[in-house]
Amino acid sequence: MGNLLSGFKSKRKNKYNKDDIKGYLVDTNVLLSNPEVLKKYDNIIITSHVLREIEKLELKKQDRTLQYQIRRFKRLAKSFEDYIDLTDYSFDLRDDWSKEYVDNLLVQICLDKNLAMITNDVLLRKKCKLYDIVVIEPEVSDFIEHKGFKEVFMTESELSELYLNLDKNDFDLLTNEYLVINDDLDGELLDIMKWNGEMLQSLQDKKGRLGNGLKTFQFGSFKPRDEQQIMAIDSILNNQLTSVRGRAGSGKSLIALNTAWHLVEKEGYKLFIFVNPTPLRDSQEMGFYKGDRLEKLMQSAVGTMLKSKFGDEAEILIQIQNGNLEILPFVDLRGFDTGDSKAIVWILESQNLTSDLMKLGLQRIGDNTKVIVDGDYHAQVDKDAYASDNGMKRMSEVFRGSELYGEVELQTIHRSKIAELADRM
Repeated sequence: MGNLLSGFKSKRKNKYNKDDIKGYLVDTNVLLSNPEVLKKYDNIIITSHVLREIEKLELKKQDRTLQYQIRRFKRLAKSFEDYIDLTDYSFDLRDDWSKEYVDNLLVQICLDKNLAMITNDVLLRKKCKLYDIVVIEPEVSDFIEHKGFKEVFMTESELSELYLNLDKNDFDLLTNEYLVINDDLDGELLDIMKWNGEMLQSLQDKKGRLGNGLKTFQFGSFKPRDEQQIMAIDSILNNQLTSVRGRAGSGKSLIALNTAWHLVEKEGYKLFIFVNPTPLRDSQEMGFYKGDRLEKLMQSAVGTMLKSKFGDEAEILIQIQNGNLEILPFVDLRGFDTGDSKAIVWILESQNLTSDLMKLGLQRIGDNTKVIVDGDYHAQVDKDAYASDNGMKRMSEVFRGSELYGEVELQTIHRSKIAELADRM
């Protein structure tokens, strides 16, 4: 492919020719939500105006979905630098459209350069139609992100009004979805509430405290570090099935293991860990591991993580021998079930499961079993098969809103400052 931008003129052509398309202009939304179009179409053109719009979004405090989309686009765009149009265009197509609105300028550029427009934006499509500009709507996933909570800011009087009307679902919460309430003046956390299907319930204890934490003989004290971790613990303790999502270092494993072991020690549960050992994307595989099933698991990335939490492999073996713990790979799950005894299943690194594998795991669950599903399908998927058919996403679509299901997306990296900065790579 050559550089299509050389020799472009800024003066508008008199007539748009659908039969002689010179390239494809992409709007901001598509570049962020579906950057794969950069690989699908030849002769893609990205304007400097769109890039500046993305830079402005990056500077704003947004939820982690948008942050991830921006990082993903920037990584992919490095391969398409020849298709960035550095020209700063001025809008003069018509007087009744704003000169400051990037989409209006994109319409003009399509006319100037005889380009097709790639967009899913309804208004932009309509504007292109006015000038008979060819519009391509890329295929997009119909998956709707669900963080498991909504965040609002309230004055004291508004909060008092809320407490008087706990049976009203004014925020359109799903069953077991949380409401994080912050002070409208200083942003201080005031309360966390959960819609149980009939009314709002506060997560505060009798003394008005949030997030008191857990204590076990095995791991000592664990106290949640932010409101999302508070919600994740509450969901595990009160729902049969909980999905905990978050970036590396956000506390998924700490929450899952500390809460699960609290149930092991205090309520007599047995912990089953379901794993699907998957080599890290782009890493070099080391060949076959020696030993039996457990020895092989202990040499995998999952085993390394568990050893870091339990202290060493010997402690894991002791807990297995004592009947408190069992580790099962997905390859051996068919025919297994948790039975009628009190059990808690922790499905690790679930971003590396297809829908069928997730279905297989969940079909092993009895009525007296709790389930924790953890992972991060935004940034830690290690095989393309899991990205195109992701079990965590499908589970969320099917179970969200059910009385037995809760979901929480962790927002903050707590491991270290290095881990936080590394997330931007």
